[in-house]
Amino acid sequence: MKKRFRIHLFGSSGSGSTTLAKAISLAHDFHFIDVDDIFWEPTDPPFTRIKPKSECLEQLRNLLEINERAAVSGAFVGWGDSLKPLFDLFVFMHLPLEIRLERIKLREQNRFGNRVLPGGDLYKQHLDFLDWVSLYETGDINMRSKAQHEAWLKDVNVPIIRITEAMSIPEMLKLILPYLDCESERL
Repeated sequence: MKKRFRIHLFGSSGSGSTTLAKAISLAHDFHFIDVDDIFWEPTDPPFTRIKPKSECLEQLRNLLEINERAAVSGAFVGWGDSLKPLFDLFVFMHLPLEIRLERIKLREQNRFGNRVLPGGDLYKQHLDFLDWVSLYETGDINMRSKAQHEAWLKDVNVPIIRITEAMSIPEMLKLILPYLDCESERL
């Protein structure tokens, strides 16, 4: 097994990058890092205040320095570009919008309960988020979009795995396993 190996999993919201990064961490003894935990200030309601980008960059760089085996989920386009050479594999996940919206609705309801339902204090924020997610396919490179992510990958010189259809966690782990030089999975 390779000692140092870092994987960056990212793509459209609701595609499963966090779920897959956690599964890789469990199956192959990687440290799990969620960019959302680095990028957003802890607030209620959540995801309303961004940390200074220089602080985000420093925190992610430090986490990568102390964790030679890391599975990082979430995009760091723009503020974290200088960290791209530290990765050995990129996993770009982009599933059909209908699947992603269903996943997000379920995830948000599990996370926030009635707060995201009509009358809840997060209902409007939830609808705004779903609208933003819907722009991923058509947005330009100046926003989180497929175009932005494709452009960001152009100078990557390590393998890129693209996941564009819904798959089980074991199926996705099998796609990644050959790049890890591992003998077996724990899942």
